[in-house]
Amino acid sequence: MDENEILARFGLVPQTEDLPEIRALVQSLTADEDRDGNESLKTLCVLLFSAAEPSDSLLIYRAKESSFDAACYIDIQLVCGAGIERTKAYLLNSREPEARKLRDYLETCISAGDFEDFTPADYLESYREYYGLSP
Repeated sequence: MDENEILARFGLVPQTEDLPEIRALVQSLTADEDRDGNESLKTLCVLLFSAAEPSDSLLIYRAKESSFDAACYIDIQLVCGAGIERTKAYLLNSREPEARKLRDYLETCISAGDFEDFTPADYLESYREYYGLSP
C-alpha cells in the first residue's frame, strides 16, 4: 500500500478499530529489509501519532530505527502523539527494552530544541498540509 492508499483506507486520523491493522502494517514494513522506500512506513507512523496512544511510541521508534534511511525519514516528534509528558511517563514505566533508550534520546532531542513549540495538534496539522488534506 502506498501513502495515498493508506490515507484513502484509514484517513489521517484512523478509527480505533483500525489501529491493530495499522500496527501490524508498521511491524511488517519495519521487518522488511527490502522495502522500496519509507513513505508508506512514515505515513503509517503519522496515523499512529494521530491516535495519541503513548504505547505506540516504541513501535514508531522501532520503525524509525529500522534502517538508516528510516531514521532520517521518520521524525522523532512522531513518537510523541500523546504529548511529550505523557510519552515520557509511559516510557518511564515501560518494561520494554528500548524504553530507556527512547526516553534518553527524547531528552537529548528536547535539549537540542527539536521540540520547541511542539504540540501534537500543530504537528498533525503540518502533516495535513504535507499530504494536501488541508481545507
